[in-house]
Amino acid sequence: MDRDRGRGPDDCLSPLLGLSILRRQAVKKALSVLAVAALGLVPVARAADSAKTILGIKGMTCGGCVAAVKVRLKRTEGVSAYDVSLEKAEANVTYDPAKTDPKKIAESVSKTGFEASVKEAGDSKKTK
Repeated sequence: MDRDRGRGPDDCLSPLLGLSILRRQAVKKALSVLAVAALGLVPVARAADSAKTILGIKGMTCGGCVAAVKVRLKRTEGVSAYDVSLEKAEANVTYDPAKTDPKKIAESVSKTGFEASVKEAGDSKKTK
């Protein structure tokens, strides 16, 4: 009566899929290897489409100011990485030129109440 006792969930699928257990395991392993390889290529593809710019930011006086600028950059569409320096009064920003440009990023940062301007536009400086 209890024909399925002692079988795993994959054992019931063998006749349905027409694959032996060993062959299915090989297919699963190959698919997992391909998935890992594909995930490894995604950052490379994204990095090829990025550019860098430097923004001058006037008015920052403390770590809270830096945090406010970082939050704004994080919420800015197209910005993928940033480093804000209180001492230099600037931000190094990596962005996707298909989604935004240095002027729009500076305008976004200016919404925090600090005066942001483009010191060095990076449209022509593609990163790898």
